[in-house]
Amino acid sequence: MKRLYTLFLLALTGTVSALAQWNTNATPVCIYSAAGHGDYYATSLKAVRTPDKKTWLAWKTWNKKEVKGIERDAVETYLQLLDYNGVPQFSEPILVNDHITTTWWSDYGLQVAADGSAIVTVADGRAEEADIPDDMDHADGFSPAIYKIDQEGNFLWGLDGVEYPEYGNAAFTNCYVVGNDTYFIFYNTTFDDTGVAEDMTDIGTFIQRVNDDGTTAWEHPRKWTEEFMQPQIVPSTDGEFLLFDKSPDGSVVHRLNRDLEEVWGEPVIYDEYKYDGYALNQYKLVPDGEGGAAVSFVRPMGQFSHNIRVQHVYADGSLGFGLTGLDAVNTEDNDYDYCGIAVNPLTREILVDFEAQLPNSYDVMLQKFSFDGDYLYDDLGISIAQKSRNNAYAFGRVGIGSQANGDWIVAYRDVQAYGANTSFIIRRYDKDANRIWTRTIGRNLDPSSITFIVEEHAAYLFYRESSDNKNPGVTIFRIATDGTYNMDDLTHITTAQEGGEQTATTYFSLDGKRLDQPRKGLTLERTADGTVRKLMR
Repeated sequence: MKRLYTLFLLALTGTVSALAQWNTNATPVCIYSAAGHGDYYATSLKAVRTPDKKTWLAWKTWNKKEVKGIERDAVETYLQLLDYNGVPQFSEPILVNDHITTTWWSDYGLQVAADGSAIVTVADGRAEEADIPDDMDHADGFSPAIYKIDQEGNFLWGLDGVEYPEYGNAAFTNCYVVGNDTYFIFYNTTFDDTGVAEDMTDIGTFIQRVNDDGTTAWEHPRKWTEEFMQPQIVPSTDGEFLLFDKSPDGSVVHRLNRDLEEVWGEPVIYDEYKYDGYALNQYKLVPDGEGGAAVSFVRPMGQFSHNIRVQHVYADGSLGFGLTGLDAVNTEDNDYDYCGIAVNPLTREILVDFEAQLPNSYDVMLQKFSFDGDYLYDDLGISIAQKSRNNAYAFGRVGIGSQANGDWIVAYRDVQAYGANTSFIIRRYDKDANRIWTRTIGRNLDPSSITFIVEEHAAYLFYRESSDNKNPGVTIFRIATDGTYNMDDLTHITTAQEGGEQTATTYFSLDGKRLDQPRKGLTLERTADGTVRKLMR
């Protein structure tokens, strides 16, 4: 039977140092060790920055959970908050979903609310725990749920979040924050033993609007499409937003109000090509600062070659790059794969980074556009790193971001061997692509789940180091945008704030809010060893 009163704050077997903080040189800092925990420790690491200069980290790890007296597989999602100095604010990471889960990995979402709280979406086997057969060691289903957790560790939408156990196979979940609303998106399908859909009404991509207080806008999630889509949302003006996805006619964008009603009457086709796949061709979005968005994705050119497609959609639905978008490289002679995108809203410029396989070299390349589609780095782009094709290993793009004065911060990986001998390269370029500084970060790395965030005064790297490496686990890194590592003199932001530490005994209300002490009525008490009991006063 499902446990109704469970505190989701169990410790990982790895430990975190109370002195963990940002690096003071070019060596990244491992804040959670995965040594001895195997390849399924701290996977799918994600990071978002808060308005008050903190960082939410989320990751998944494969553990065991006892259900009906038997240990079952449980892929759990954890959450940690870093303060301005990079110090974890919870002595034990918050365990978000404490339910048995299938061994097949599902995707999850992480966003930050306007008040600095974390929004987390998951998919787990909560609907199967009561009825799972005794001879099964895992669950087969994925029931979607969404949580809001504040910076003190309170589960604002309850310990089980806003959940939809009736959707039994929604492995892909995500969320987007628009004002004070959160749009919860998941794709659901159900199959019987023959692989045929049991009920077509349950098949499709669903969207639910969750209000700031955890109430929902609609009694049931609304079906967006019967196809498997991974729509992405960018907030626009007047409380509305742009939703990007694909259609049989190409890549499309909708302008929607809070009730998912079309503002333009119908979507706008912004490119005749449509993206496909996950890593290689998944489209990348960034707001333009004016209510519109810039978008890039990889388009196929024949059987094996690709190019990078770029478009700018204004808030009114007009297209800055023409009716069919532009290729980042105005030729089809070579292969251009993987891409990222960034915008400088002050200079009204769009920068795209991508990888290239040229006739004799592997390259990391950049292209810059005006909002109206002018090529600003020649129509063939520029190369910022190059190595001979005789080398078996290429570069790997990481990310880009802008500075107010028109400069750009760019990061990529220099790969020397499979699974190791990798370093990060971070560079600053001026508006004319002149290199200002270069820093080489770490040596002999094997990173995955990389997030690169650029702000005006600093750039941040978050990644998961392989368990085969000498220092595996959740790793963080910060560099000031002048190329140094000390941020205090640049931002004048107060350092560590008090609060958020877990004491030996912690008290919670039944809806997940943290309490200073037990209150009259029923209170949940959690002790340092993870034991949870109910107190009645």
